[in-house]
Amino acid sequence: MKASRFVLLVIAGLTLAGSATYLFVYLYRWEWNRALISGMLFLAAEVGVVALLVLSRLAEMQRRLDEPDRRRVIDERLRAARGEPSRVFEWLKPDASRTNVFVPILMGAGLILSGLAWVVERLGRATAGPGADASVARQLARLGPPAGGFLDDRADPLRVLRSPAGLKR
Repeated sequence: MKASRFVLLVIAGLTLAGSATYLFVYLYRWEWNRALISGMLFLAAEVGVVALLVLSRLAEMQRRLDEPDRRRVIDERLRAARGEPSRVFEWLKPDASRTNVFVPILMGAGLILSGLAWVVERLGRATAGPGADASVARQLARLGPPAGGFLDDRADPLRVLRSPAGLKR
C-alpha cells in the first residue's frame, strides 16, 4: 500500500511540475488556450494530491481509533464527560439574581454610534458645498475615457504606421 501511494505521489509531482512549467511557457508565448489547458491539468493534479493526502490521513486516524486500547480510553473519557453539565453560554440562562444588560448595552451603543454617524454625515454635507463636487470631478477627469472613446486613435502617434500614408481617417 505504501509503495503504490509513493508511486502515485511521484506521478502527481511530475504532472504538477510539467503542467506548471508549460503553463508559464504558454503564458510567456501568449498562447492562452494552451495555458488554460495546462492550468487545468495543474489544478486537477493538485486536487488529486490533496485528496490523496487527506484520505491517507483519515485512514491513519481510523486505524489509530480502531486500536482496542485507544477505543477503551475514548469510551472512558466519553462516559466521564457525560456526567458533567454543560457550562457553555452560562451567561445567557435566565437568572433572577443578576441583571442581564448585555443586549440593551449593545443596542444603546449602536444607537449612539448611528446618531454620531448621522451628525458627521450632516456636518460633512453642510461644509463640503458645491465647490467640492467640481474639484472632485476635475481630479477624476484624468481617469475617464478619451474624448473620442476607446477606439479613437487620432491622438496615437503610431496611427501613421498602421494605415497607408495617403489615407486620412
